[in-house]
Amino acid sequence: MNKFTEVYTKCRSVVQAGKFSTDGWQKTLDDAGIKGLFSSTGFDEKHKAGPDKIRTKVSNETSGWFSQTFFGGDNKGEVIYKAAENDSASATHKDRAATLKMITHLYRQSKRGGQDVWVYSPPKEYTKWIFDELTGDESSIKAKLNKNEELFSDKEKKHMSDALLMALKVSETTKIELAKKSDKVKKLVKRWFLDDSSGDTELDEAIAKLTAGFNKVAATCGSTTLVFTDYPDWRAKRASYMGGAIPGGEGGGFPIIYIEGAFGSYAGNSGMLWTCARTIIHEFTHHDVRTKDHQYRHTGLKPKTTFPYSKAIENADSWACFAIDLAGYLSKADRIKFLV
Repeated sequence: MNKFTEVYTKCRSVVQAGKFSTDGWQKTLDDAGIKGLFSSTGFDEKHKAGPDKIRTKVSNETSGWFSQTFFGGDNKGEVIYKAAENDSASATHKDRAATLKMITHLYRQSKRGGQDVWVYSPPKEYTKWIFDELTGDESSIKAKLNKNEELFSDKEKKHMSDALLMALKVSETTKIELAKKSDKVKKLVKRWFLDDSSGDTELDEAIAKLTAGFNKVAATCGSTTLVFTDYPDWRAKRASYMGGAIPGGEGGGFPIIYIEGAFGSYAGNSGMLWTCARTIIHEFTHHDVRTKDHQYRHTGLKPKTTFPYSKAIENADSWACFAIDLAGYLSKADRIKFLV
């Protein structure tokens, strides 16, 4: 697997097929509305309580007499493995276990108006997508299912939601200001995108491209369903990454942002929330406008001969910093530092 949408699609097919253990588990999944949770257009908020119900069921069975006596107490892996058993569908046992495990790490983080923000926080020790992670014999799979320490803390999950709200506010402000084509807007467009050889033609073209692009970015920031998770391939070096998104989206009907360690390091620091909002805007320009990564703020974003208008206007960090600057969140010191 190469992206979260593939995991989502696989989980959806597994829960639609059913066939979990007859020992009460299929009924629990049905009562929790798990089939409905995985809709064709993303997680359905009508079934937002489903993952909590599954976590409670796993926890209760883990702490029960049978589990305490035979499996040594807190052994969620054993409980999940057993819940996925079905003699009539043994070939797909692992897929059911992976799906159930995925659900136990899924959270409806926030609800704002018509938007639901979800976070999938996989175990820290996983280095692959859940369906690729569960390999080997029964004991190996159970051991993997029993990895429970999650990648994102509660503080980090809240920080994602807060940063998204700021990204939405900034994108909406940018969209509105671009439509005015005021002197202020033109000044900032020149600052972030136009080199010394650029003129009115490039200015008008840049404003048109930015206007069309930020209309899309603002809409994505306000999507009905949005998912934060991480990208397993980056796990070994996630501390140096802020985030990522698939250019053009993933085709699943809802946007996904991959959040990495550098983003999480700002959790709880309200003074740096703008940096995380900038990251979300950066990634959504990839998602919606197919921007590229020619330059980053730490390598210098000033338009010039070596970084001309033609590159700046398609550069994700230039778009994001322009928006943060226009909305008034970028300090003079940071602006000077970035524009070198």
